[in-house]
Amino acid sequence: MFSKKYYQIIFIFFVSLGMSIVMSGIITAVNTGLEGNFFYRWFMAWIVAFPLAFIAGNIFAPISRKLTDGLTKS
Repeated sequence: MFSKKYYQIIFIFFVSLGMSIVMSGIITAVNTGLEGNFFYRWFMAWIVAFPLAFIAGNIFAPISRKLTDGLTKS
């Protein structure tokens, strides 16, 4: 188990993992189709997408939290 102080980074890890798997799969299917070596192409796209999604998540999570706090009432 991890300490609660790692909550944000672990949360972003799992969100970026799931989103990068889905998005790279859909974009790969739309751009190149499902035939042939689809899973290899999907995996290669995901290898690039996941680190970028993780970095973007760490950049945009605090911004998104501030915007959401400003738009919602307690």
